[in-house]
Amino acid sequence: MVNYKQIVQDLSGIAFYHNQINSFGYGDITQVTMDVETQKEPVYVRMYVVPGDVTLNQNRLDYNFSIIIMDRINDDLSNQQDVMSDTLEIAKDIFTILYQSYTAEWGGFSIDYEPIWGPNVTPFLERFETILGGWTMNLTIEQPFDYNKCVLPFTGLTLPTEVYYVNYKQILTDLQNIGNSHQQIMSYGFGDIEQLTNDIATDKEPLYTRMYVVPQDTVLARNELIYTFQIIIADRINDDYSNQRDVMNDTLEITKDIFTILYLSQYQSIWGSNVSPFLERFETILGGWTLTLQITQPFAYSRCDVPERPFVNKKWFELAELWNTISQDWKNV
Repeated sequence: MVNYKQIVQDLSGIAFYHNQINSFGYGDITQVTMDVETQKEPVYVRMYVVPGDVTLNQNRLDYNFSIIIMDRINDDLSNQQDVMSDTLEIAKDIFTILYQSYTAEWGGFSIDYEPIWGPNVTPFLERFETILGGWTMNLTIEQPFDYNKCVLPFTGLTLPTEVYYVNYKQILTDLQNIGNSHQQIMSYGFGDIEQLTNDIATDKEPLYTRMYVVPQDTVLARNELIYTFQIIIADRINDDYSNQRDVMNDTLEITKDIFTILYLSQYQSIWGSNVSPFLERFETILGGWTLTLQITQPFAYSRCDVPERPFVNKKWFELAELWNTISQDWKNV
């Protein structure tokens, strides 16, 4: 099974063997005019890949990338039309190579995945350190995928066999157990996004790779509850970005593991979950993915389970007086 790192490697290979592309990069858009290895402005024409969202669909993964093809424009703009024409031709070449690569000599990419028709290619004319022009192709690559729990790297994990009466706290406990039992996750946290890089138990920066859960909305749907969480899988990126692709690949694999184990449990993950990449500087440079996860739980809206006393019809001022009586006892609580 081809993983995320291999797809990025394939895109790098396409750039290397294209006669008109002179440099390749991968990462955040802010790094587009700075080669992370040489710390210098790259040679143009440049192909630069910005990671986009990944969608976890039934029986397949959809990877989104923004592929930027750019070239230098003269200060007097005399080559502007040539740059825009040539870089668009290169963008068309890249899509063609991905679509028609059925043999090893042609790359063999079509054996494992294929681009989805209809990518939007957007022009830009911008001033960075130099004036650059070109196109950004918003590409989606579709890959078949089997959500198979037999290959998941969990140790000693047990999830409920019946989740009908499970409450929110139990779900959070189960998410923590998932994090603690995954062989690559070194720390777990829950709370506001601002606490991601601070372990509230030790008041120090946590160990990485880190799983962090941020609570989101819950929907009271017919016959079920739909819980939404943001699950962040983050790891440390070296100051020279030398492990950036490894971090993005490994944290995405962990994200897929978490989705799979919940989908195959009694909770059940909802198909089409979105996974968004991030490359950010906190106390350290972190990279990883944020999974917007929805899990469902069967639920019967039964009055028998509600902790209530029998209703007695009272006027509004009578209820106000009762609440006032109760409030007088608050000081004793």
